[in-house]
Amino acid sequence: MSRTTSNGNGGGRRDGGSGGGAPGARPTVLLTGASGVVGRSLLREQDGPRFVVATHSTPVPEAGDARSVRLDMTAERFGLDEDAYAALAAEVDVVIHSAGLTEWGLPAGAYRPVNVEGTRRIAEFAERADATVHFISTAFVAALADTAPVPLGPDNVCRNYISSKREAEHVLRDSGVRHTVFRPTNLIGDSTTGWTSQGQIVQLMSDWLGRGRAPFLPAHPGIRMDFVPQDLLSKAVLGAVERGDDAGEFWVTYGPEAMDVEDCLRVLVKHAAGRGRTLTPPPVVNADELAADAIANASPRARSYLSVLRDVSEVTRCSGGVLPTSMPELRERYGVPRVDDTTAYLASLEYAADHLG
Repeated sequence: MSRTTSNGNGGGRRDGGSGGGAPGARPTVLLTGASGVVGRSLLREQDGPRFVVATHSTPVPEAGDARSVRLDMTAERFGLDEDAYAALAAEVDVVIHSAGLTEWGLPAGAYRPVNVEGTRRIAEFAERADATVHFISTAFVAALADTAPVPLGPDNVCRNYISSKREAEHVLRDSGVRHTVFRPTNLIGDSTTGWTSQGQIVQLMSDWLGRGRAPFLPAHPGIRMDFVPQDLLSKAVLGAVERGDDAGEFWVTYGPEAMDVEDCLRVLVKHAAGRGRTLTPPPVVNADELAADAIANASPRARSYLSVLRDVSEVTRCSGGVLPTSMPELRERYGVPRVDDTTAYLASLEYAADHLG
């Protein structure tokens, strides 16, 4: 089996695989989190690798003829007996690890079983299989970096989730297994069709804002509204698999190319007009200058949504206002297409309105 060699562009290359495949053959990829937004997007990509789809309880329509295996990410050997675990390790060349608890606002301990210990199980498996891991983290880890311009508030709704992803990155780094880290920002639907397997925070907040429910929009001056179509992430990760890359950290964000708050509101106005509604954009209020009771006195739903918008803005501000980005490298290295974020955002809004309720 060939070993890692430097390719001079931030990553390694590994030809062939430990699962017994011939050099140049398509690798066999264990996909965790297959029923999630990222997993189902990966499975929709054409001409992908041979997938072994890790499932837990939710069906995965996009899996097609791919073999499914029921795994418990939190259990020793994924809950398999020794023979089944050994057979899986002998079969797999690469792991795409997208399984994780992504809901915000939970206690720190809620994230550990899947996000941290589950990643430790993946590292153990990768060592056994001599496999490369491609890990789906989050761009929000930038808010906890030592170089962050301001510290992230201890009560920020995203903090415990971000901390768990950062710790999971450390688990992989300390394990010594070959791996890459992909750090996407908030994902929206497919860049062309707007398709997504389920609505996420962007669609939820956008629908609320687009219906004129927000009394104001809390945002820190100069931040970017960085949303990335999910298929761009999928193409980047599968590009790494195809090239045999086994090292590197990639920020799947638009960075300085991302729309600003005003551009975001203009897209919402255009979307509302397409639905026969006239939207007057809410005033944008500096999140650092909010009156003490500005959110507390709002209706219960508005209070919840405004708090999330404020906290996400704080994460971006703590990441420098503009998220780090690897998008130019992803375009050159993996052929990720150049997509206008406002066009993709509008397509995502339209799909959500038609299909997600």
